[in-house]
Amino acid sequence: MDPVETHLARVLAAIRPVEPVRLGLEAAEGTVLAADAGAVTPLPSFDNSSMDGYAVHTADIAAATAEAPVILPARCSRPVPTRWSRWS
Repeated sequence: MDPVETHLARVLAAIRPVEPVRLGLEAAEGTVLAADAGAVTPLPSFDNSSMDGYAVHTADIAAATAEAPVILPARCSRPVPTRWSRWS
């Protein structure tokens, strides 16, 4: 049995890098970037990790309906929606 390094060397010897091309966004679907793409400005422009999502206990929302959503307390320093409905 050949070691992995032998197979890797064979594969690397058989391939060549392709030249980068400039494509429009729709034509680029399914391709990879030739270089890193950086953001011009941070997005979001503020620390938003506490707003990435919501966690609830299933038991706390089991009785929620579109007509009678459950009111949950918000446990963070920023305003968040406090009404929860499984159908909203």
